[in-house]
Amino acid sequence: MTSSVLQLPFSYLLWHYTTAWSDIMRLYRNIAWFLWNFFSVRLLLGTLLSPWHRLHEGSKKSAGGFLGNFIINLLLRFIGFFARLFVILTGLVSVILLSVFFIFFSVIWPFMPLLVVVSTVNGAVGLFSF
Repeated sequence: MTSSVLQLPFSYLLWHYTTAWSDIMRLYRNIAWFLWNFFSVRLLLGTLLSPWHRLHEGSKKSAGGFLGNFIINLLLRFIGFFARLFVILTGLVSVILLSVFFIFFSVIWPFMPLLVVVSTVNGAVGLFSF
């Protein structure tokens, strides 16, 4: 029992500086993949100029009907373009924010064990300073 308790800090530090890095990278890839697919960035880029919800007017024989259909179809394409563009940009911003957070976290990660020790010492000093 005592050997496992004494071995715990060393095992944690070994994990923290070796295995945890690959776990963090795998976690980043999984979350980035999720965000990319949740916002359907690739699919929406492929259908960027399609009409909104595939709505379109059927063809009519008269010139006025043709012009009206053309305007309606063009309007539906613009609506679809801007709706898809908004979702694509939201997805890209999400992936970029994830990447910025990951870089920040990667810089802080090596110092986390030191932060735990410093916080514990500061807490003990603060507790006994009264």
